[in-house]
Amino acid sequence: MEKQSETRYVLGTREEDGRYPVTVDGSPAGTVHRRHGSWYLTIPGRTNPNRFSDRFAAAEQIEALYDQGIRPTIPAPGTLPTPSTSPAATESYRHLLPDLRLTLANLVRAAEAMARLAQLGWVPLEGYPGADQPWRMECRLCGWKGHRFWSHLRGRNGDRTPRPVTRHPGCIPVKDMPAALITLASERCLTCPCEEYRHPTSTDGAVTAVNVIGTALETGAPGRAVRAARAILEPCPAATSRADLVRWAYDRRVKWMAS
Repeated sequence: MEKQSETRYVLGTREEDGRYPVTVDGSPAGTVHRRHGSWYLTIPGRTNPNRFSDRFAAAEQIEALYDQGIRPTIPAPGTLPTPSTSPAATESYRHLLPDLRLTLANLVRAAEAMARLAQLGWVPLEGYPGADQPWRMECRLCGWKGHRFWSHLRGRNGDRTPRPVTRHPGCIPVKDMPAALITLASERCLTCPCEEYRHPTSTDGAVTAVNVIGTALETGAPGRAVRAARAILEPCPAATSRADLVRWAYDRRVKWMAS
């Protein structure tokens, strides 16, 4: 526990999801968390978009709000908030919307990250949060659920080997992992086999998907963009080829718009 002198708040230890619980006069009052260099506070059931320089400043603000009668109105969530509570989307992929500003670039990065997770035997349980933020996922080798960092899983300096090699405590033995991943790889394919919705696995399809999303965002229609994002975010056995084509289509669009 950490406590600043002459304050009534107590800052708890960091939890698995990256949050620090804050109590005031012994009562739960909210949490603080770091995101992309700044600190934010969360009071369940309330909104507060302000950013702070450090966790103590954010906790002090929780104490000030507590004294104003602003208290949690719902139980504290177990994970960081995601855009699933903003623009409407279908149940099949709403939880996978990136926990980032809604841009075409971020949606493309999310599609690439999730495709790579599938190759590595992980299933994302929430939207892509950025490279250096905790990302809740499930291990397909043993069923473990917890937070990992994309910056660790994607490798570094051109080496795509994820870190650490042991994946997480309690996973199957390292010597058995290659065979398990090969078995999972047999589920993947090059073209979309989904019956309910055809995801883009051709150049024309990827160009269309990217252009629809991009145009919606440029014309101030985020809801339409989120609905169209189904094409590149919804789980699909062909996620790897889809992500490659979507990246190609996105780069093509960027060059075309810059010309």
